[in-house]
Amino acid sequence: MNNLNFVRYCPHCGAENPRQAAFCVKDGEDISMVTVEPRRGQEAPPAPARAPASDAAAACAPTAPTGRDEVILELVSDPRLRFAVGNGQVVGRTADADVQLQRTPKADYVSSRMARFWRRGKRWYVQHVGDTNFIKVDGEKYSGDEEIPLEGGALVALPLDVFRVVLPGGGAP
Repeated sequence: MNNLNFVRYCPHCGAENPRQAAFCVKDGEDISMVTVEPRRGQEAPPAPARAPASDAAAACAPTAPTGRDEVILELVSDPRLRFAVGNGQVVGRTADADVQLQRTPKADYVSSRMARFWRRGKRWYVQHVGDTNFIKVDGEKYSGDEEIPLEGGALVALPLDVFRVVLPGGGAP
């Protein structure tokens, strides 16, 4: 593929922009930190929905709810990109995490190990586990080791990509 087939997609409005663009041609948003990617319709088919536990690199594949003991993190700017996070799993940028958040617009800002998700009883929680950065839950910033309860539909920022939390069964705890 030549460089003419690579573009930047605005995470706010979805508009296709030239690969060298710093601002969206449609809404003027800053896209200078958005990853350049192949023009849609040209990329390879997505990886399988569920990766073996030993294959951390495949864990960033888009995922549908399975009904298992897991929450789904759905990228707000592109709801087709979903990550299944099991009870006790850590999400982050590298293979040090159980679930890698690599194909998101702001993946470069995610810590190697960013946040841990777990269930206690029927309630799900998230906790910042990185040494740097922060997470936000429904707009409130956390950088310590607080245990933050999650509701269905909560918005979790890790740290700049915003995800909607889908709880098992789709509802509140």
